[in-house]
Amino acid sequence: MKDNPSSIKNIWVLIGNMGSGKSEISINFILHQKKQSPHRPIKLIDLDIIKPYIRLRDREKEITNQGIDLLLPDKSVRNMDMPIVPSHIYDYLRNDSFDLVMDVGGEENGCTTIAQFQEVLYTANLEVYLVINTLRPFSNTVDRIKNTLHSLQAHAHLKVTGLISNTHLRFQSEDKSIIEGLEKVEQVSKDTGIPIVWVTIWHKVVTDSLQKKIPYPILPIKLFLTFPWEKSSPDGL
Repeated sequence: MKDNPSSIKNIWVLIGNMGSGKSEISINFILHQKKQSPHRPIKLIDLDIIKPYIRLRDREKEITNQGIDLLLPDKSVRNMDMPIVPSHIYDYLRNDSFDLVMDVGGEENGCTTIAQFQEVLYTANLEVYLVINTLRPFSNTVDRIKNTLHSLQAHAHLKVTGLISNTHLRFQSEDKSIIEGLEKVEQVSKDTGIPIVWVTIWHKVVTDSLQKKIPYPILPIKLFLTFPWEKSSPDGL
């Protein structure tokens, strides 16, 4: 994307199974994009209506302290586990003065929320990325990943344009699992013709030797979001 405030609106939609890492990646991606195009405003929308262990809205203050403009559902309905979306989302989607990253809820129910915006989404420069962690039970084989891909596309009424290989064990991530996960995602890419756009790796385990094994763009990520059983993250906001 050109660093031009008047360029066509860019929208990135992140979908995937619950626990695949969409929210974590959405934070890191938007911080990366702000560095790449500092003169082009960009905002982050929390469209996660499926209650996981944590959502972006649960860390609103910490996220906005990073300079991220976070768009959330209205406060009166923010914690309801139902298809509630920001009341002015159409305005956000049509406003060409800034770009958007959209963190969509996991599974089919989460993707159904985004389907209603299909028509306006396709008026923008749209990218839809499927986030894949092959250490999760519903995406631990090539066939399961492809089943997830086809199902989420159908429910979102959007075509996936890129794959993000996000295989990790959080703070216990190792080269072996990262490479083995990438190999499965490579097979999915070969079978579907959908390119791998990122390999996301915890920044503390990104080494020169690992980078030489990965022929794709690497997005080193910080782990900002913590689960209830974790006291804190070494990369915490």
